[in-house]
Amino acid sequence: MIWNFKNLGAFAVGGVMILAVTEASAQQVRWRASGSFTASHSASIAMETFKSEVARLSKNTIQVDLFPGNTLGGGFEQVDQLRTGQIQMAWGGMSFYDKLVPELGAATLPFAATSANQAICQVEGDFGRYIEDKVSEKGILLLGWGQIGARHVTNNKRPIKKVEDLQGLKIRTPSGDAWNLTFRAVGANPTPIDIGELYPALQQGVVDGQENPYDNMLVRKFFQVQKYVSNTAHFYDWAGFLVNKAAFEALKPDQQKAVRDAMFSAVAIQRAISERENKTALQGLIKGGMQYDPLSPEEISKFREATRPVYAEMRRRLGDEVMNLAEAAIKTCQ
Repeated sequence: MIWNFKNLGAFAVGGVMILAVTEASAQQVRWRASGSFTASHSASIAMETFKSEVARLSKNTIQVDLFPGNTLGGGFEQVDQLRTGQIQMAWGGMSFYDKLVPELGAATLPFAATSANQAICQVEGDFGRYIEDKVSEKGILLLGWGQIGARHVTNNKRPIKKVEDLQGLKIRTPSGDAWNLTFRAVGANPTPIDIGELYPALQQGVVDGQENPYDNMLVRKFFQVQKYVSNTAHFYDWAGFLVNKAAFEALKPDQQKAVRDAMFSAVAIQRAISERENKTALQGLIKGGMQYDPLSPEEISKFREATRPVYAEMRRRLGDEVMNLAEAAIKTCQ
């Protein structure tokens, strides 16, 4: 066989050109991600994992800049920024999104779960997929359900040892319907305030108390401005990890897979940290000077009974479809 070296040289040059074009076609992406949690919160730590993992899995074609602690705006501003593409990712409490996606309210029903396993079971079946579809219709993808954990009441007026002790207390809550209905059902006055403004509101007596998971109370140093804490565990709440749908769909398939795989790892880490920190944070609050008054199972049952009408009202507001799925998930995961 006689080689035509002139053609071979042309082939070699062409091969280099093909390689160069292939490498150049790898889409370089830089996303901005905004969070409503402080940098030390488990959800923000998880986003650090996501940032490094998505860079590794995408061969450094996806870079993510993180802005925790409401750096780019409050929770509701982040919803609008994410929806309109001003930012590509956000992580924060789901209650910020229930004005955009009302069905999200069914993910935080009073006393729906008594453990992390129960709560996770509820959102990892048909109900969770339904919620994700509803969020997607608004131009946002819910890629991960991070756990905020069980929420508990604190206040400066008196110990909460029974349902009646909440009567008349002005309690800061997120803005969701479930919060408003639940606290009105037990005789309190729910008052929505942005989490970033809560510490001074407690310090100045704008509200008597608030409700959050123990770890968030500790991170935000609420023990400095609150006296009494009880284990009400009235909601099991979620941290959403969300991405602008158009930004995600603009990625190449292998990059989309990198994003999903990196988020899977991040959520697993976040849940483990949250579970661990919520077990130890209560002692931190007590050490910080708070008085802890545990509620008996009998009193918790009375709280549950007092908030039972919330389910009927949420059904009236949200419709049968989502509430049927939510209540079926609660029953299945008991």
